Amino acid sequence: MLYRFHQVMSLCTYGISALLALILLNACTEPIGTVSPTPHTIPTLFPTLDIPSDIPETDPPSDLVVPDTGWIAGSNSVESRRIQVDLGADLLSGSITVVRFDPTIVRMRVAYDADNPRLLSEWFNETNPLIAVNGGFFTEEYRSTALVISDGAISGQSYENFGGMLAVASDGTVSIRSLSQQPYNPDESLVQAMQSFPMLIQPGGIPTDVDNIDRAQRTVVAQDRNGRIMFVVSPDRLFTLSGMAQWLSESDLEIDSALNLDGGSSTGIIVNADAAQEQIEALGRLPLILLVES
Repeated sequence: MLYRFHQVMSLCTYGISALLALILLNACTEPIGTVSPTPHTIPTLFPTLDIPSDIPETDPPSDLVVPDTGWIAGSNSVESRRIQVDLGADLLSGSITVVRFDPTIVRMRVAYDADNPRLLSEWFNETNPLIAVNGGFFTEEYRSTALVISDGAISGQSYENFGGMLAVASDGTVSIRSLSQQPYNPDESLVQAMQSFPMLIQPGGIPTDVDNIDRAQRTVVAQDRNGRIMFVVSPDRLFTLSGMAQWLSESDLEIDSALNLDGGSSTGIIVNADAAQEQIEALGRLPLILLVES
């Protein structure tokens, strides 16, 4: 009996121990309660406000392209104009800037400094003119390829039988002429002069048939039938020389004569004449420019 008692007690003790172990095991394996995420507040979407019908329409953005600004009158007879050009089948388009003035009201000067070429804006800031525009052709050493007369000082050699010349006589008369029709005479009384090539419009309004297929930026100096001088600047690679001549002759600018100046990276013009304002900076330094002063 005593043996059976001890046997029963041992079994009970074992059973209790097993039961406790099972309870502890279940406690360890019981899944932990899931923590609910913090709710995020979703903003309330309000309906779009109705726009009252009586609010006036705003003006269109100022950067819209205007096909033709018309002549904008500035000071000292200076007028500027921008014309949008679309060459149609060639799928080329861009703008042309035209600036004109009465040479009897202002003064034209040729500025030349081969030893110290400057950006067009630097030339402009030094002299503060009404207009500064790039001039004729020059070499890699910044020497003019043709005759230059700057404030009476003569440099270089005249072209012969080709090209043209912008000239200011001692009495202030300004002219653009073909050197094949009217060669330069060293005995002429000129205070300012600059030569370039080719003539795009011969005196009398006759367009020149120029053999050229390269499109480039262009600068042209011209004189209309009323004697006004104008600068025509195409900062985009739109025109061949023959295309430029054709556009000039077909335009409403009434051009009597026109001379091609240096183009490409030299093309540039700055105008500061009250309402007449333009700035097209040349990409390189220039030894030779034209100035219009009050």
